[in-house]
Amino acid sequence: MQTLGSKVPTCNVLGSYGEVERSSLRVWPRDFVPFTVEMAARDDGSMSATPSSPNPEMYVLDSPYELDRWRPLAQWLLYVPHGLIVRALQSVSSVVFVIYWVIFLATGSLNRGLYGLMAMIERYGARSGAFLVGHSAVYPPFDFGMGPADNGAYAPVRLNLPDLPETVSRKAALNVLLAIPHYIVVAVYAIGAVVVRTIGWFSVLFTGRWPVAMRDWLVRFSNYYYRVWAYVTMVHTEYPRFGTALV
Repeated sequence: MQTLGSKVPTCNVLGSYGEVERSSLRVWPRDFVPFTVEMAARDDGSMSATPSSPNPEMYVLDSPYELDRWRPLAQWLLYVPHGLIVRALQSVSSVVFVIYWVIFLATGSLNRGLYGLMAMIERYGARSGAFLVGHSAVYPPFDFGMGPADNGAYAPVRLNLPDLPETVSRKAALNVLLAIPHYIVVAVYAIGAVVVRTIGWFSVLFTGRWPVAMRDWLVRFSNYYYRVWAYVTMVHTEYPRFGTALV
Protein backbone atom coordinates (compact mmCIF):
# COMPACT_ATOMS: atom_id res chain seq x y z
CA MET A 1 0.00 0.00 0.00
CA GLN A 2 1.17 3.51 -0.73
CA THR A 3 1.50 6.33 1.76
CA LEU A 4 -0.42 9.55 1.84
CA GLY A 5 2.76 11.42 1.20
CA SER A 6 2.77 10.10 -2.32
CA LYS A 7 -0.17 8.32 -3.92
CA VAL A 8 -2.28 8.00 -0.88
CA PRO A 9 -3.38 5.08 4.32
CA THR A 10 -4.22 2.42 14.38
CA CYS A 11 -5.02 -0.19 15.48
CA ASN A 12 -4.11 -2.68 18.13
CA VAL A 13 -0.43 -3.34 18.55
CA LEU A 14 -0.07 -7.01 19.11
CA GLY A 15 2.68 -9.16 20.46
CA SER A 16 6.08 -8.50 22.04
CA TYR A 17 9.50 -10.03 22.13
CA GLY A 18 8.94 -11.88 25.39
CA GLU A 19 7.77 -11.42 28.93
CA VAL A 20 9.28 -8.10 29.94
CA GLU A 21 8.87 -5.28 32.40
CA ARG A 22 6.31 -2.69 31.29
CA SER A 23 5.46 0.85 32.32
CA SER A 24 2.73 3.20 31.04
CA LEU A 25 3.37 6.63 29.59
CA ARG A 26 0.56 9.11 28.92
CA VAL A 27 1.05 10.85 25.60
CA TRP A 28 -0.74 14.09 24.78
CA PRO A 29 0.09 15.09 21.16
CA ARG A 30 -1.28 18.44 20.08
CA ASP A 31 -4.80 18.45 18.59
CA PHE A 32 -5.40 14.75 19.16
CA VAL A 33 -7.34 12.60 21.53
CA PRO A 34 -4.85 11.32 24.13
CA PHE A 35 -4.08 7.65 24.29
CA THR A 36 -1.86 5.38 26.35
CA VAL A 37 1.43 4.06 25.11
CA GLU A 38 3.20 1.18 26.78
CA MET A 39 6.97 1.10 26.74
CA ALA A 40 8.10 -2.51 26.50
CA ALA A 41 11.72 -3.52 26.98
CA ARG A 42 12.67 -6.12 24.40
CA ASP A 43 14.97 -9.03 25.05
CA ASP A 44 17.85 -7.15 23.39
CA GLY A 45 17.44 -4.23 25.80
CA SER A 46 15.77 -1.83 23.34
CA MET A 47 12.40 -0.22 23.94
CA SER A 48 9.24 -0.62 21.88
CA ALA A 49 6.34 1.84 21.99
CA THR A 50 3.05 -0.02 21.81
CA PRO A 51 -0.20 1.95 21.88
CA SER A 52 -2.66 0.14 24.10
CA SER A 53 -5.87 1.72 22.85
CA PRO A 54 -7.91 -0.48 20.48
CA ASN A 55 -7.62 2.28 17.86
CA PRO A 56 -4.62 4.46 18.70
CA GLU A 57 -3.62 7.24 16.35
CA MET A 58 -0.51 5.94 14.65
CA TYR A 59 0.14 9.05 12.56
CA VAL A 60 0.79 12.14 14.69
CA LEU A 61 1.47 15.56 13.19
CA ASP A 62 3.09 17.95 15.65
CA SER A 63 3.90 21.21 13.89
CA PRO A 64 2.51 24.77 13.77
CA TYR A 65 -0.39 25.59 11.47
CA GLU A 66 1.48 28.75 10.48
CA LEU A 67 3.93 28.61 7.59
CA ASP A 68 5.89 31.23 5.65
CA ARG A 69 3.87 32.33 2.63
CA TRP A 70 6.71 31.69 0.19
CA ARG A 71 6.96 28.03 1.12
CA PRO A 72 4.11 26.75 -1.09
CA LEU A 73 6.05 28.10 -4.05
CA ALA A 74 9.33 26.47 -3.04
CA GLN A 75 8.75 23.33 -0.99
CA TRP A 76 7.70 21.27 -3.98
CA LEU A 77 11.13 21.94 -5.49
CA LEU A 78 12.92 21.10 -2.24
CA TYR A 79 10.88 17.89 -2.16
CA VAL A 80 12.27 16.60 -5.47
CA PRO A 81 15.16 14.51 -4.01
CA HIS A 82 12.76 12.86 -1.59
CA GLY A 83 10.20 12.41 -4.35
CA LEU A 84 12.69 10.42 -6.42
CA ILE A 85 13.45 8.18 -3.46
CA VAL A 86 9.74 7.73 -2.67
CA ARG A 87 9.10 6.72 -6.28
CA ALA A 88 11.92 4.15 -6.13
CA LEU A 89 10.66 2.73 -2.84
CA GLN A 90 7.12 2.50 -4.17
CA SER A 91 8.33 0.64 -7.23
CA VAL A 92 9.36 -2.27 -5.00
CA SER A 93 6.74 -2.01 -2.26
CA SER A 94 4.13 -4.12 -4.04
CA VAL A 95 6.67 -6.84 -4.77
CA VAL A 96 7.80 -6.81 -1.15
CA PHE A 97 4.23 -7.22 0.05
CA VAL A 98 3.56 -10.14 -2.31
CA ILE A 99 6.66 -11.95 -1.03
CA TYR A 100 5.67 -11.15 2.55
CA TRP A 101 2.16 -12.52 1.92
CA VAL A 102 3.40 -15.72 0.21
CA ILE A 103 5.87 -16.42 3.03
CA PHE A 104 3.06 -16.06 5.55
CA LEU A 105 0.80 -18.35 3.56
CA ALA A 106 3.54 -20.99 3.36
CA THR A 107 4.89 -20.77 6.91
CA GLY A 108 2.12 -19.23 8.99
CA SER A 109 4.57 -16.62 10.28
CA LEU A 110 5.00 -12.96 9.39
CA ASN A 111 8.46 -12.06 8.19
CA ARG A 112 9.94 -9.42 10.47
CA GLY A 113 12.53 -8.16 7.99
CA LEU A 114 10.06 -7.60 5.17
CA TYR A 115 7.56 -6.01 7.53
CA GLY A 116 10.26 -3.64 8.75
CA LEU A 117 11.02 -2.73 5.15
CA MET A 118 7.35 -1.99 4.43
CA ALA A 119 7.13 0.11 7.59
CA MET A 120 10.17 2.10 6.52
CA ILE A 121 8.61 2.79 3.11
CA GLU A 122 5.41 4.02 4.74
CA ARG A 123 7.25 6.24 7.22
CA TYR A 124 9.57 7.73 4.58
CA GLY A 125 6.60 8.62 2.41
CA ALA A 126 4.65 10.05 5.35
CA ARG A 127 7.49 12.34 6.38
CA SER A 128 8.36 13.60 2.93
CA GLY A 129 4.69 13.95 1.98
CA ALA A 130 3.98 16.10 5.03
CA PHE A 131 6.78 18.42 3.95
CA LEU A 132 5.50 18.54 0.38
CA VAL A 133 2.00 19.68 1.35
CA GLY A 134 3.28 22.26 3.82
CA HIS A 135 2.54 20.55 7.11
CA SER A 136 6.04 21.41 8.28
CA ALA A 137 8.85 23.78 7.35
CA VAL A 138 11.44 21.35 8.73
CA TYR A 139 13.25 19.46 5.98
CA PRO A 140 12.78 15.71 6.43
CA PRO A 141 15.85 13.52 6.89
CA PHE A 142 17.04 10.89 4.46
CA ASP A 143 16.33 8.28 7.10
CA PHE A 144 15.85 4.59 6.28
CA GLY A 145 15.40 3.21 9.76
CA MET A 146 13.67 -0.17 9.69
CA GLY A 147 11.02 -1.35 12.08
CA PRO A 148 7.51 -0.33 13.07
CA ALA A 149 8.41 2.07 15.91
CA ASP A 150 9.24 5.64 14.93
CA ASN A 151 12.85 6.50 15.78
CA GLY A 152 12.10 10.19 16.30
CA ALA A 153 14.35 11.32 13.46
CA TYR A 154 11.67 13.75 12.23
CA ALA A 155 9.88 15.46 15.11
CA PRO A 156 7.00 17.06 13.12
CA VAL A 157 5.73 13.66 11.96
CA ARG A 158 5.61 10.46 13.99
CA LEU A 159 4.38 7.19 12.55
CA ASN A 160 4.30 4.30 15.01
CA LEU A 161 3.05 1.17 13.29
CA PRO A 162 2.01 -2.01 15.11
CA ASP A 163 4.63 -4.56 16.03
CA LEU A 164 4.31 -8.12 14.76
CA PRO A 165 1.93 -10.31 16.75
CA GLU A 166 3.33 -13.51 18.23
CA THR A 167 0.86 -15.68 16.32
CA VAL A 168 -1.50 -15.06 13.41
CA SER A 169 -4.09 -17.41 11.97
CA ARG A 170 -3.51 -18.31 8.32
CA LYS A 171 -6.99 -17.05 7.53
CA ALA A 172 -5.54 -13.54 7.97
CA ALA A 173 -4.15 -14.01 4.46
CA LEU A 174 -7.69 -13.19 3.31
CA ASN A 175 -7.45 -9.71 4.82
CA VAL A 176 -6.14 -8.35 1.55
CA LEU A 177 -9.46 -9.32 -0.07
CA LEU A 178 -11.73 -8.53 2.87
CA ALA A 179 -10.38 -4.98 2.86
CA ILE A 180 -11.70 -4.26 -0.66
CA PRO A 181 -14.57 -2.08 0.66
CA HIS A 182 -11.97 0.00 2.50
CA TYR A 183 -9.91 0.41 -0.67
CA ILE A 184 -12.95 2.00 -2.31
CA VAL A 185 -13.59 4.34 0.62
CA VAL A 186 -9.90 5.30 0.80
CA ALA A 187 -9.91 6.07 -2.93
CA VAL A 188 -12.93 8.35 -2.54
CA TYR A 189 -11.37 10.09 0.46
CA ALA A 190 -8.14 10.48 -1.51
CA ILE A 191 -9.97 12.55 -4.10
CA GLY A 192 -11.26 14.77 -1.33
CA ALA A 193 -7.75 14.97 0.12
CA VAL A 194 -6.44 16.38 -3.16
CA VAL A 195 -9.07 19.11 -3.02
CA VAL A 196 -8.30 19.87 0.64
CA ARG A 197 -4.56 20.04 -0.01
CA THR A 198 -5.10 22.40 -2.94
CA ILE A 199 -7.22 24.73 -0.80
CA GLY A 200 -4.64 24.49 1.99
CA TRP A 201 -1.86 25.38 -0.46
CA PHE A 202 -3.62 28.59 -1.46
CA SER A 203 -4.51 29.35 2.14
CA VAL A 204 -0.86 29.23 3.19
CA LEU A 205 0.13 31.25 0.13
CA PHE A 206 -2.28 34.09 0.98
CA THR A 207 -2.66 33.89 4.77
CA GLY A 208 0.43 32.03 5.99
CA ARG A 209 -1.67 29.47 7.84
CA TRP A 210 -3.19 26.05 7.21
CA PRO A 211 -6.96 25.90 7.92
CA VAL A 212 -7.19 24.00 11.19
CA ALA A 213 -10.18 21.82 10.32
CA MET A 214 -8.76 20.88 6.93
CA ARG A 215 -5.34 19.87 8.21
CA ASP A 216 -6.86 17.93 11.10
CA TRP A 217 -9.07 16.03 8.65
CA LEU A 218 -6.02 15.08 6.59
CA VAL A 219 -4.39 13.70 9.73
CA ARG A 220 -7.50 11.66 10.52
CA PHE A 221 -7.54 10.41 6.94
CA SER A 222 -3.93 9.33 7.33
CA ASN A 223 -4.84 7.35 10.43
CA TYR A 224 -7.72 5.70 8.60
CA TYR A 225 -5.31 4.68 5.84
CA TYR A 226 -2.90 3.19 8.38
CA ARG A 227 -5.68 1.26 10.11
CA VAL A 228 -6.41 -0.39 6.77
CA TRP A 229 -2.68 -0.88 6.11
CA ALA A 230 -2.23 -2.64 9.44
CA TYR A 231 -5.14 -4.95 8.68
CA VAL A 232 -3.91 -5.81 5.18
CA THR A 233 -0.38 -6.51 6.44
CA MET A 234 -1.97 -8.84 9.02
CA VAL A 235 -0.44 -7.23 12.09
CA HIS A 236 -3.95 -6.25 13.18
CA THR A 237 -6.64 -8.87 12.73
CA GLU A 238 -9.67 -6.88 13.93
CA TYR A 239 -11.61 -5.51 10.98
CA PRO A 240 -10.92 -1.75 10.81
CA ARG A 241 -13.72 0.72 11.28
CA PHE A 242 -14.68 2.90 8.35
CA GLY A 243 -14.10 6.61 8.16
CA THR A 244 -11.99 9.30 9.73
CA ALA A 245 -13.66 9.58 13.13
CA LEU A 246 -11.25 9.62 16.07
CA VAL A 247 -13.46 7.31 18.14
